[in-house]
Amino acid sequence: MMNCWKTINFTKQYRPERLFILSSLTMLLTFITVYVPATYIFVPNSFYDNYFILFVAGMWILYPLHKILHFIPLMHCGKKIKKTAEMRFGIIPILHFMVTEPISRFVFVIALCTPFIVINCLLIAGCFLLPHYVHYFVILIAYHTGICFFDMIIMKDIMRAPAHSFIEENEDGFEILLQREG
Repeated sequence: MMNCWKTINFTKQYRPERLFILSSLTMLLTFITVYVPATYIFVPNSFYDNYFILFVAGMWILYPLHKILHFIPLMHCGKKIKKTAEMRFGIIPILHFMVTEPISRFVFVIALCTPFIVINCLLIAGCFLLPHYVHYFVILIAYHTGICFFDMIIMKDIMRAPAHSFIEENEDGFEILLQREG
């Protein structure tokens, strides 16, 4: 048996408009913070702007890849994860994964962190491998960090929960559950 320790209504507590503005500011701040040091570290003779179509493809694929990386640590949970996919505007793939039964806080935190660590490390490696395209990689890092802003907000709430708690999602947010003793 589980008791609810805390319910977090993500939509009501943070409001979508506010989250969008904070995510956009996070993107901008990340770009400003990373671009100047990156141009000094990688010091190419010049930046190239060919392969722009690959940059656009990277922007397009980043969100679905982010969502898939959220799912990978949860694959072992099987039917506890509800999976849906849809296309917006006929070209934007939207993937949804929802934890419908309680999973451990540790697994949930790993699922939240995985996309940020994996994708940003790959983009940083791209800066080292292709220094003439550092500007593209920095834009992608900033964009992805903005996407990860939502995960960071969730992480803030989850990290305040007891270590042995469980997480379950619903349409409006999530619940932090504790195992009832006795």
